[in-house]
Amino acid sequence: MVFVITTYFLPVSLWLSRYCRRNLWVMSLACISVNIGMWLERFLIIVPGLANRQVFTFSWNMYAPSIPEIIIVTATFALVSMLMLLFSRAIPLVPLYDIKEGDILKTEIQVGRRAVPAVYRED
Repeated sequence: MVFVITTYFLPVSLWLSRYCRRNLWVMSLACISVNIGMWLERFLIIVPGLANRQVFTFSWNMYAPSIPEIIIVTATFALVSMLMLLFSRAIPLVPLYDIKEGDILKTEIQVGRRAVPAVYRED
């Protein structure tokens, strides 16, 4: 049930507010909560099946991950984070069109070392 809250209710309640939609940190928190919720959902699908290591099906115990499993999960998160950083270094995350779009509203344009007025004349 926790994964439903972190995957649906928390992000949707944040997305309904205009302030939250325009705040980078709040949107990052919403995205991280969705990722945590999806991971918890997969955990609840996989782990109970692995926890039954007894001869009888009615004797259940709690699953505890081993050290190699913890290392694999940690390395996966680290690899994805590293690849995201490398791709953002090679491919810009903000399109150049969005950056150039703000130049239209400038009153002065830098040309070399001089600042010239940005006046558009229609003759």
